[in-house]
Amino acid sequence: MSDADSPYRAPRPGRPDTGDSRTWADDSKAWADTRDAHRLIAEALARLVAADPTIPPHPYLSRHLAHHAARGEVLDDAHVPLAVLPWESSANVRTLLRQSDAVSAARRQEWLEAWARIEPFIGGAGPDSRLTSLHLAHHAATRPRTPLDTSAARVSGSRVTPLWSDWTAQDNVLAVSETRLASLTRTTTTDGRSLLVSGDDHGTIRMWEPHGVPAMAPLHTYGGAVQHLLPLPGDLLLSAGTDGSVRVWHLTRGQLLAEPVHRPGTWVSALTLFAAKDAPEVVLVAHSDGRLGALDPVTFRPVDTPLPSLDPAPALLSGVGLGGAQGMALAVAQGRRVRVWDPRRPDGYTYEHQHEGAVRALVDLAAPGRYALCDDSGYIGFRDASTGRETPVAPAPPAGPVVALTALTVAGRAAVASGGSDHTLRVWDARTGAAIGGPLEGHTAPPVALTTLPGTSPDTSPDTSRELPVPAGQELLVSAGADHTLRRWKPGGPGVGAGRAVRRPVTAAALSGPGSTAGAPLIAVADESGTALWDTGTGRPVALPAGHAPVTAFASARVRGEPLLVTAHSDAGIQLWSLERGAHAAPARLAGLLGHSLPVRSMAAFPHEGRTLLVTGGEDGTVRLWDLDRVGALACREDHLLSVRDVAVLDTARGPRIASAGTDGTVRLWDPVTLRPVGAPLHCEQRVVNAVAAVPVDEPDGAELVASGGEDGTIRLWDPGTGRPVGRRLDIGDGPVAALAFFRTATGRPCLAATGPGGTIHLWDTDTGSHLLRIVTGSPLGALDALDARQPGGPHPEHPVLLAAGVAGVCVFDIRMEGR
Repeated sequence: MSDADSPYRAPRPGRPDTGDSRTWADDSKAWADTRDAHRLIAEALARLVAADPTIPPHPYLSRHLAHHAARGEVLDDAHVPLAVLPWESSANVRTLLRQSDAVSAARRQEWLEAWARIEPFIGGAGPDSRLTSLHLAHHAATRPRTPLDTSAARVSGSRVTPLWSDWTAQDNVLAVSETRLASLTRTTTTDGRSLLVSGDDHGTIRMWEPHGVPAMAPLHTYGGAVQHLLPLPGDLLLSAGTDGSVRVWHLTRGQLLAEPVHRPGTWVSALTLFAAKDAPEVVLVAHSDGRLGALDPVTFRPVDTPLPSLDPAPALLSGVGLGGAQGMALAVAQGRRVRVWDPRRPDGYTYEHQHEGAVRALVDLAAPGRYALCDDSGYIGFRDASTGRETPVAPAPPAGPVVALTALTVAGRAAVASGGSDHTLRVWDARTGAAIGGPLEGHTAPPVALTTLPGTSPDTSPDTSRELPVPAGQELLVSAGADHTLRRWKPGGPGVGAGRAVRRPVTAAALSGPGSTAGAPLIAVADESGTALWDTGTGRPVALPAGHAPVTAFASARVRGEPLLVTAHSDAGIQLWSLERGAHAAPARLAGLLGHSLPVRSMAAFPHEGRTLLVTGGEDGTVRLWDLDRVGALACREDHLLSVRDVAVLDTARGPRIASAGTDGTVRLWDPVTLRPVGAPLHCEQRVVNAVAAVPVDEPDGAELVASGGEDGTIRLWDPGTGRPVGRRLDIGDGPVAALAFFRTATGRPCLAATGPGGTIHLWDTDTGSHLLRIVTGSPLGALDALDARQPGGPHPEHPVLLAAGVAGVCVFDIRMEGR
């Protein structure tokens, strides 16, 4: 079929549209307006999308429909239907939504916004995974804490039915990098464009548009990590890092121009511009051995100019403008010592200070003679380069290293943004040290580099004012995190685009059994603000008066027929709660268990020889066994060298066995009667073992395998009888394995679910080792739990229920791998 006869060809003026009684001639006047032309194209293309999202649309629709709708100012769910999104290939929906004007923003965009939240993370997932992820994201965004409505919760082709969500993920992600980011800067090209430039641990430099779309092909250094980036006029960029070299790039041409410095065996610790009074500007390059050199910023040849003497150690440098024609002083940090070198003075260094921790960043401020610095102790302060006078920030940030700084302007005030090891960003008034706004939360690992983008006013160019209007003179903050994300923030406010405040990360969550409605599970959820039981059938919570110590783990049990909830707390205590009074009555505290010296991270209850036993694994490195009938301790083992990360219970031909996983990289098996070791430890070769699960196999003896999830991002299956691995390694591909859960589908297919900081739930068939599904949430997960729901009065399982919890909250859904 030729293009002229293709039903997917964009209609032309005067050509009848067989899907509508109108003719294109009726709208001939609209073609004089480009916007309306795109609207007509989007309307025609939308009618070509099948109602069933499992039917692939024509590639032109998946690639260009959203673009036509945006250009026609009809970017909404009607013009870009749900059915096209699992096949969407432009990877541009979130950018188009950010650039939409008020007319489009007023339209119904629920499915588009849900897609935009997961689009940066969806990668090469298949249509099944994309549709399932979209379905879950839409439910989480539109029906928070809402009772189950299965008719509204079904989507044709989705592998899940969402049951209940309390999920408030940030949506200010600009881009996701496959590699860990190490540096970030902003440059303005000769044609006036602002670009973000990032460097990563693999020696790759990438350019990004301010809305997160790649601007040009990446540049490859073929060296070490790119830890320093310095933009120069004329579209030039200097890069440096762990291979000891400085390279000169022409950004817009994508060309390596020169390598003026190459010192193998060292790394570049600082790269900055400096201009002394009555002297030309130079590029200063400091190496890890304390050697300091200067380059001409035009020819990139060495310059013979007075320089300060450094200790033989890595140095951080920042030029500090002294105002007027006074040139610059140079702030120098080496370890905990900070000195200021002033070339106008015959004695060189003006003063020095010692800090509690090693200095991590220095930054020049707009005020003459002022600079900011931070260190490993959590200190952030502002100093005068001439006098050394100090202005610390107040209130002090949380304890822990502050790893990145950048200067910016907020509402006309000079300010500094800091990134800390607690994963948050904070903004400070550079004159008073006072905090501006609250913490900016969203990163799931420390922000390693910060920069700014110029803000736009609603009175400026319409192409940019739609993006993110901010008051004149205010800049946007951009952060590069160790979580592989670039994020954008509006200083003094919440994360850009966040519709709701970020909730406290869930510290523990578990399925606790049936609630008041048949088939609807009861779940226990804990975060820093408290603990509650939620009945997913009614949407009602019941607070658990668990005290001030946050809950770190849950377990469910039955003791003499009475349903119990077991909670472990950050004070190392364990408490037992009766659920006998039902889903809507406050649980009654029965007893406490004491023995661990550090918090318990995992628990499992199981029946054995007429009793209900509880096994716990703690950060103190011990595995402990408890009798819940008598509320007493039975045994304790201290064989793990470091903390115990997870515990599970296996059914074997010789009875139950306890499995424990530790940071020493081993999985150990125990007899539940004596708590003595069974066999030799399994040395899993996965670095830390974060998770362990029992995996039944379809054999007459009822044997079970042990699944271990490691810090290296792999899952391994082990035969507990022989201590040998079974099958190949399973790789989740997006960071360490944080949690594992086993379940069987409605037809009995054995499945293993795994997740980690990447926020993707992976499902495998454990019999074949085949990867079945990726469920992308867009936010890190730390807990998984599975429940095989049983048909009332019947022996066969219905669809299993899975719980996932983490930084953004908790969601519960059933899995439907068979059929549609």
